[in-house]
Amino acid sequence: MPLCLSLALCLLWSLNCYIAGRFTICHKTEVIKNTLNPVWQPFTIPVRALCNGDYDRTVKVDVYDWDRDGSHDFIGEFTTSYRELSRGQNQFNVYEVLNPKKKSKKKKYINSGTVTLLSFKVESEYTFVDFIRGGTQLNFTVAIDFTASNGNPSQPTSLHYMSPYQMNAYAMALKAVALTDLCVTRTLLVIGSLKKQCRHYLKTF
Repeated sequence: MPLCLSLALCLLWSLNCYIAGRFTICHKTEVIKNTLNPVWQPFTIPVRALCNGDYDRTVKVDVYDWDRDGSHDFIGEFTTSYRELSRGQNQFNVYEVLNPKKKSKKKKYINSGTVTLLSFKVESEYTFVDFIRGGTQLNFTVAIDFTASNGNPSQPTSLHYMSPYQMNAYAMALKAVALTDLCVTRTLLVIGSLKKQCRHYLKTF
């Protein structure tokens, strides 16, 4: 997003989403120094954080002249929405950065620069329910409670620890009840998520 300004060297760009009459910060970009034409790095933000699924909800972007002491100077702002941003790079996604105070005081004031959207891409994160709706066939399901009392799964002392050399207690229990007879390959492919550690695992035994 190039910003054409004649008064700022360092900029802080923040993204806010409109919630219940107030703007809440959703994202802050990195600071681009020593340039009048900053180009910020691409970033990823969940749709729920940006607009909570409301594609027409107002999204406000603030642009600042960054100061080391934290007293950043406000350059200007503009508003948009997820629906507008999703159009990608075009003439409609070039925004005038306006400073309300300067606009009210200076008759000849036009803007404090422009911000151009260079790219926009939506990446879907499919859930377990999406796979079921899509026709995924399940021959076997099991629920395992990753209770904290069993310890950290990354530690060998945990009952959930997945060693590359031997099965853990849960794997041995599942195998002991002869569930592998349900599959001609005599293997069970287990896929799921461990929310507390925010990671995914895939296990075959």
